[in-house]
Amino acid sequence: MGVSTVLSIGEVIAGGIGGVAVGGMLKDSSFDKTVNAIIGIVGGVAVGFLLHTTLPDLASSVSNGSLAGILGRIIGALIGGGVLITIGALVKDNVRGVREDRLRR
Repeated sequence: MGVSTVLSIGEVIAGGIGGVAVGGMLKDSSFDKTVNAIIGIVGGVAVGFLLHTTLPDLASSVSNGSLAGILGRIIGALIGGGVLITIGALVKDNVRGVREDRLRR
């Protein structure tokens, strides 16, 4: 198994953890844990891909096995999962039916 395969698995796991962690902090605005994990995985993989394509030096350091490069992409995946959950929660809160339902409570 190559470094990029292991790193992709790490990005999936980190994105899921980031999504569930941030979703837990958002409580009422968030989705359930499974959806948070799936959205976090998408965000983590997307940010990992963006880091790989926009920062070629980071990509080359990862392929050489640099710990700093690997940690950078894993932390980026954590943050990406959390950011995508936050964006999803903001969109969910601004949907007309959800907002009216919350005002009735």
